[in-house]
Amino acid sequence: MKTVFISYLHSEADGEKLDHLIQLLEESGIHVVIDERDLEIGDDLPLFMERNLVESDYIIVILTSGYKKRADDRQGGVGYEASIMAASLSKNEAVKKFLPVTFEAYRDEIVPVFLASKLASDLSDDVETKLFQRSFEKLKRTILGLSTTNRSSRNSSSSKVVKVADESDVVMTSVDDDENMQIMLTSIDSDEVTQPRNDGTPGSALYVVPFHLNHSPNRVWQQIFLQNWRFPPRFTTMHRGDIASVSGNRIILDGTTVEEVRDYHLETLKLVIQETNKQYKKLVIQEQQRQERERELRDKQRDKVKSVINDLKF
Repeated sequence: MKTVFISYLHSEADGEKLDHLIQLLEESGIHVVIDERDLEIGDDLPLFMERNLVESDYIIVILTSGYKKRADDRQGGVGYEASIMAASLSKNEAVKKFLPVTFEAYRDEIVPVFLASKLASDLSDDVETKLFQRSFEKLKRTILGLSTTNRSSRNSSSSKVVKVADESDVVMTSVDDDENMQIMLTSIDSDEVTQPRNDGTPGSALYVVPFHLNHSPNRVWQQIFLQNWRFPPRFTTMHRGDIASVSGNRIILDGTTVEEVRDYHLETLKLVIQETNKQYKKLVIQEQQRQERERELRDKQRDKVKSVINDLKF
């Protein structure tokens, strides 16, 4: 039996939804550990947190603004739990063990820094809606180690791709696919770095430095990246917003040197990629939620039509 430990801020988490989530998990054969129920008078609280954070198969983190503040500032019990989880993530230990869950609209202001790269399970809809039920089903299947996708149909609710409005030729990765969601730098191939012209003309000492990525981003991600590179959240006086392009699984800086990359551009590039991943993830989530709502409306209409037809007397 899989065991899940729930980390949350008592004063902010939606009590009714939390109880409902626990009930659904336990009805699915998942053992849930939560301090409010499993701690007894006289128990060692730090030991309880440490043991369950280490021994549980998964940790569900209920996202709220107060949880984020205490986690980021390492305050109280939430801060203590966050420090243990962050340490585990920094060592790449069980990186998929930590499952953010939100009972409210997803936004950056409720996500602790140590979970910023994680995809959250959105349970913000009413528990009776199909949106909530589908989101919980994905969470449950993740915990039980079952596939969360239906590869036989591109049109099913768990499709690996979703279309972007007004971008009919572009596909966006589903929020189910955490690995494909995150673009990361992997290397620079020295053989692909070009030679400077050095002919005395302005810029002739500069050359092309291509960076390899873990996989090829789609056009939506590329557009967000290029915009962020032009106007990065933080940069040095050496930053040049017009030298970046994306080709296949490479980001190319055309008009720089490896010394500039080392001293200036690499940190900016990593920051811009991180910001682009966050914005792209949010866009995917919003698009999938829109499609889920449209699907729910269609289902309601179809059910209504069937109900009326069934009442007709021929």
